[in-house]
Amino acid sequence: MSAVTNQSIDLRIDTVTYHRLPGTTTTICAIKMVNGFTVLGQSACVNPADFDQELGESLAHDDAREKLWPLEGYLAAERRYQESIKEEA
Repeated sequence: MSAVTNQSIDLRIDTVTYHRLPGTTTTICAIKMVNGFTVLGQSACVNPADFDQELGESLAHDDAREKLWPLEGYLAAERRYQESIKEEA
């Protein structure tokens, strides 16, 4: 794999879970990858009266997912590098 895409990231996601910190408007999204690594995202609402669970989960998921791009990019670059070493040998 030479490119990181939404599809390539989707294929590496194992589970997605959400947690709302008790007494707050903070929502945490935990994305566990197939290799066991977990990335966290978060969202928070300023006014508790405006809190929307579904929106909080969506924003927390977006935050966690954005963190996956550089990690998957590094992984793709490392794989490409390892392949180039094998070709030189």
